[in-house]
Amino acid sequence: MTVRHRVLPRRGRLLVSTDVHGNLEDMRALDARFRDVRRAEPETYWVVLGDVVHAPNAAARVDRPDLYDHDDGSAAIVRMLLDLRAEDPEHVLFVLGNHDHAHVGGPKTRKFHRDEAAALEATLTPEAIAELRALFEPALLAVAAPNGVLLTHGAPDDALVSLAELDGVPLDVRRMTERQARVVFTLLGSYGQPAATCAKMLAQVSAASGLDLRVVVHGHDKSEDGFFYEGGNQVCPVLFGAPRAEKRFVLLDLAARYERAEDLRDGLEILRLHA
Repeated sequence: MTVRHRVLPRRGRLLVSTDVHGNLEDMRALDARFRDVRRAEPETYWVVLGDVVHAPNAAARVDRPDLYDHDDGSAAIVRMLLDLRAEDPEHVLFVLGNHDHAHVGGPKTRKFHRDEAAALEATLTPEAIAELRALFEPALLAVAAPNGVLLTHGAPDDALVSLAELDGVPLDVRRMTERQARVVFTLLGSYGQPAATCAKMLAQVSAASGLDLRVVVHGHDKSEDGFFYEGGNQVCPVLFGAPRAEKRFVLLDLAARYERAEDLRDGLEILRLHA
């Protein structure tokens, strides 16, 4: 059975990054940050919250060069993550995004092309396509930590009741049960939830796991400000869709407690990538 969730320990550091959509410069900068933090604290975990592939098309790059003018480094990013996972599979964790899912049985995505997965794979060698699948097929769907945070690609609603139920979920939508499809959709495709819905979900997952989860840290969305809070219990650090100077990632203490989204503070836990 494929394990699709992970619970982190009560000590160490936690670096969280969101969607890079083929931006190799951002991915290299994140790798450098991870290695810097790990030199000071060997028990540092890096959780990548998906959507590492599918760069903007030529029209978007011309229309908004401040946001979208980067080459498609999707294949190189996948290779980098495979190498990082081979080097340290316990500390580098990959959570599936909806764009990644499109390569391993998920619905088509249509941000910059009518079929993003087909457009990318048409440019790749068979070996590079196999590497996509090697990274995406065993991917996690959620990561949780005793410090109070739940890490997912999208912002799930109260269809999610347990982390354990994610284990064994097939990624091919044709093989999913109706319930599995509903849960995967909200994990990968939701942009944000009302505070009460998110609180109910966190309470359900906490009761099932024995954790006390209070805050969802997610990607999938974007803001030119580089991050945003929602409902007091959701925070989205933004890389893709933010100007270079505003791109953010998150760095947390696994021994601390985060009771609300605003406990993740800009300049302390929410950091500029290219400072």
